[in-house]
Amino acid sequence: MSSLMDELQELNHEYMGAILAQMEDVLSSQVGADTSLLEMTRYHLSTGGKRLRALLPLAVGRAFGKSCEEMVAFGAACEMLHNATLVHDDLQDGDVVRRGEPTVWVKYGKPQAINLGDAMLYVTILLLDGLSVSAEQRQKAIRRVASETLRVVDGQEREFALQQIEEPGASDYFAMVEGKTSGLFALPVVGAAELCGASDDVLDALQEASRHLGVIFQIQDDILDLYGDKGREAPGSDVAEGKISMLVISALDLASDEDSGWLRALLRREREDVSREDIDRAMTLFKECGALKAAFDEIDRRTALALEQDALKGVPAMHRIVSEMVDVFLAPIQSVRSQG
Repeated sequence: MSSLMDELQELNHEYMGAILAQMEDVLSSQVGADTSLLEMTRYHLSTGGKRLRALLPLAVGRAFGKSCEEMVAFGAACEMLHNATLVHDDLQDGDVVRRGEPTVWVKYGKPQAINLGDAMLYVTILLLDGLSVSAEQRQKAIRRVASETLRVVDGQEREFALQQIEEPGASDYFAMVEGKTSGLFALPVVGAAELCGASDDVLDALQEASRHLGVIFQIQDDILDLYGDKGREAPGSDVAEGKISMLVISALDLASDEDSGWLRALLRREREDVSREDIDRAMTLFKECGALKAAFDEIDRRTALALEQDALKGVPAMHRIVSEMVDVFLAPIQSVRSQG
């Protein structure tokens, strides 16, 4: 049996064209081909990405015996929602580069980035009209999209609020991530399973597993920002923005009073006042105080929790997907783990 990574690559080759076409067709049919919304959408999507949220519904559909064609519309909705959040995130965070290209707000201006992100949220709902399901199933899908979107927005609000907490702890970080990041994995996984008629106990198990998967993804994203390549303007952008990552939470707990005091002060600086030397010092601190190891330990703990859901063990194909999603998430940082 091929790995999930191989399967996603195959699905990307076979169906991504159809997914992207549905996204564009729905937008253009509603606003016309002469709007800059269409131009901005094409530009943003042209920068690429893993397309995990687009492809996971197809893999889940296969696990429940559905054809990939039946899940294309839902994959398109999940991908559109994800990209709406990216457009808004880039503006809120002040990121000027995404995947090596200027972000939407840099290229088209802040007001237009807000307009595009807002439009994408509504296109997400309209894409669900393409589902070949009953009216009741479509209504469930709409409700799930709305519910998970609110979780994501709440998580985004918590991220900014977290920066104002004097002594942020792990519980604060997890509450933020389990909204902002977990919601965008619960939707393509649990939502797709619901469309396929999965039982309530399986849906509940997948919802819980997705909660942990989101944390795993976010921690690897925190690590990748410093020790890998996220396609942003420079490594360490999260630190420069003052974000409270898993590495920061662990360092504030594990580092000396002097080092933790320095780190707090660094995170309060304006982004333009954070130097390359500051980022390098933070990277060294995270390794030497054990924060990087603690982050990987939390990944291992969350992996075990995601896989211990009893109801999933009765659906081996879904249990495999959950297990191998972890492998897909961690692939970009495997070399970091082996180094330290």
